[in-house]
Amino acid sequence: MNNAVSREYLAEVFDHVVRDITRREAGIELQSSDSQPKGETCTVYTAFNKGYHTSLSLCAESSMFVRLTQRMMGREEVTAEDVEIFAKEFFNVLCGHIATQLYQTTRVPARFDPPLFYNGRYAPENNMEHIVLTYSSDKNEIAQLIHHISSVKHAE
Repeated sequence: MNNAVSREYLAEVFDHVVRDITRREAGIELQSSDSQPKGETCTVYTAFNKGYHTSLSLCAESSMFVRLTQRMMGREEVTAEDVEIFAKEFFNVLCGHIATQLYQTTRVPARFDPPLFYNGRYAPENNMEHIVLTYSSDKNEIAQLIHHISSVKHAE
């Protein structure tokens, strides 16, 4: 992904999709922020297994994932299992929109693994952060979308 388009273009696509999908799917408004997630966090993660040697993760304060789940389910009472399921589904939608946007520019079809959910901050081995976009929600919850690139050269 990072070889097909500029870092600036990737950041624009990521930013547009994250804000749009978060607002559309959960009614949560995101603003750019310089803060770091604090307290309890969760991460959803996926690797692109076709088209690109890259991965994405969304690390956010747990309260934001709870609120996202409540909004998507339309109810206040949610379980930890609900949060995991809806965080993965949300991230699946978000990554699908990113892949679609990038295909329109690159004509490279991308496939990604089903998202994984982690309690805490997750960073894949042998990867480095390429782009980090940090957001504050309308309730001051902090989230970061992180684009990871491999620090290991792949045989083409």
